[in-house]
Amino acid sequence: MKKISLLALTLILALVLAACSASPAPEEPSEGPAENEPSSSGEGQELVFGSATLTYAEFFSGDVSSTESFDAVTSATTSKYEIMPNMATDFVDETANADGYHITGVKHVTVAVPAEDVEAYQAANDTFVILEGETPAQYKTVSMENGRPVYSATRFNVADTVSDATAELVTGSTWGDYQINVTDGETIHLRNTREDEGFDIGADIQGIILETDSGLKVGMEHLQSIWVQPYEVSFNVSKDNTHNTHITGFDNLPELDKLVGETVTKITYIMPDAAYVYEFEGIYIKPLYENRVSASVSEGYDALTLSIDDFSDFENGKLTVSYTLGSGRSREVVSLLETDLANGAADYTLDVSAIAGLDAGGVYSAILSSDTYADVTVGLPVSSGQKAALEALLATANEKLAAEPENATLQEHIGEAEELLADANATSLEAGSLINELTQLTSDGEDGSSKH
Repeated sequence: MKKISLLALTLILALVLAACSASPAPEEPSEGPAENEPSSSGEGQELVFGSATLTYAEFFSGDVSSTESFDAVTSATTSKYEIMPNMATDFVDETANADGYHITGVKHVTVAVPAEDVEAYQAANDTFVILEGETPAQYKTVSMENGRPVYSATRFNVADTVSDATAELVTGSTWGDYQINVTDGETIHLRNTREDEGFDIGADIQGIILETDSGLKVGMEHLQSIWVQPYEVSFNVSKDNTHNTHITGFDNLPELDKLVGETVTKITYIMPDAAYVYEFEGIYIKPLYENRVSASVSEGYDALTLSIDDFSDFENGKLTVSYTLGSGRSREVVSLLETDLANGAADYTLDVSAIAGLDAGGVYSAILSSDTYADVTVGLPVSSGQKAALEALLATANEKLAAEPENATLQEHIGEAEELLADANATSLEAGSLINELTQLTSDGEDGSSKH
């Protein structure tokens, strides 16, 4: 009896071992199938990949701390609606959008949809187009819940992590309360010219995420924060559009305001098929000085009088006045004054001998820096040299426009230059930006695209 039992047990064990050997071995993890046929999600679901237009809340879902304050950015003009190919807008035509248009989200976002939900997703988002070919390296997964799409965090394809770039925080720029200017290190990714060629990060950028050392992550939007030359990242924390007058309705302000007092340590640039992560030791976002500071200057621009003389709130306050020719990497900066701020003093002398013989069309700028506040950009008047340069450029621009009457960008800049020359409160910084723009727009070989 024992022999029979033993024999039976041996037989059972043999059968179990045979069954195990017949089962396929577990597959090694992979990035996904080579072809979009559809593929498996790894949880038994088959995925179909496609391209879709998403709202900013959908696009940044799972990637930022909060998407609750996203709505739409409102443009003040009818221009620039095609300036970035992945910027979604409700622009119809210049008649329907005479008062501007809304920037609503991001186009050409790659999404992965469970095969069984494709029809439901197409009904919910009629921009969805199935992609053919290889499985995308970067995408968001969609699930349908009660007939509504819910988006996962982005499966980023990080092409490079950059740790040798530098960043400069400026305030009072033309494009926002704050602006972070990033300069590439050894490897150049960020577009800093008027052409995309040769840059990994250019006009087709989809999004930017600022991350702080506390873990706060905030998404940036087109024309409010993201520009054709994406090395410039700007943002407002208030509804006041004194900075960035191209926008009349700002978006996501509650989240952007949280950046004040934080230290930005990472900037992620999101392209359609890859992400580039820039890491920094820290960019501290100081509070803004709430009062406006302006200045008057002498006829020869050799003396400056600030509109305030009470600097008791400015701990370790300093005044720096400079003269800048050109832009980008080729710019030349000449110091006219560097001094400590003395409470009760509003009058300062500038050493203009330092710029003798230089082009008179450069930008005069004055910065109040301190341990207390973010740098305060003082509004300096347009110089006589800048006025002469703008008038000469206007003549050239009008000649070019006569030959290219459909050049809407050039026409817009001509109008801006005419308005600036008539504005007694215009600043040297604003004039300098227009001079650079018109110089490039009127140069041979320009396609009429705008910097911002």
